[in-house]
Amino acid sequence: MQIDREEKIVDQGGFSQTDEWQTARSQAMDAVREVDWPPGTGKFTVYPESEANGVKPATKIFEHNIDNKPLWKETGRKHFKSLLSEMAMLDDAVEMLGEYMDDPEAFVNSSWFDAMAELEINGERHIAVFEWETGNISSSHRSLNRIMVGFLSGIITAGIVGLPTRELYQYSTDRIGNFQELCPYFMIYEALNERVENGVFEVVAFEQDAESTDVPKVPKGSDGMSDRNIREATPDSVDLSDFE
Repeated sequence: MQIDREEKIVDQGGFSQTDEWQTARSQAMDAVREVDWPPGTGKFTVYPESEANGVKPATKIFEHNIDNKPLWKETGRKHFKSLLSEMAMLDDAVEMLGEYMDDPEAFVNSSWFDAMAELEINGERHIAVFEWETGNISSSHRSLNRIMVGFLSGIITAGIVGLPTRELYQYSTDRIGNFQELCPYFMIYEALNERVENGVFEVVAFEQDAESTDVPKVPKGSDGMSDRNIREATPDSVDLSDFE
């Protein structure tokens, strides 16, 4: 996969210039670029037919990639509440969120982010998150909103949302999130610059490296992955059970 655009929405304080963040960011960008189709080919080649390709296999491959980066982990998908508790941030987060919702603990206990990095800088611990967004467009709006809530409640210091460009969108499941459709709303999130003292919030747009009718379509949830070569090329730790 190639990264086509990088939009910095929030950049306050010196966090974005720290070596720790630069390393974590570089690892996350590599995890995006390493998403390939067919798996094992080293590049993402899409079958060029309107709305013909699914998105979940690419998501699972991204998750596999970023989970194997040294600074990143799947905690955001499974154990976000426990990490906040370990960092002694849970009570403050629940209190802050409690001003706006009836059950803030349940909100924190939900699956917030696709990946998370815990960074220690000058003796302070910071949470950085990544959201891979190829779900419905409404899901993409929620991802941006969750990161905004994370900033305002003091839970996170850095966030990245990855979205397809229109070039990839046109060949993918209809109505998935995409950079061009969300871009007009970035001005809302830029208002965070008035509230954030130290942090960074970015949106990156990714798209295919190539197009070819010689590759299989990326399967949708009900398509199955019948091509044995594709399955054998996929890392064992990538869960393909949704496509059995």
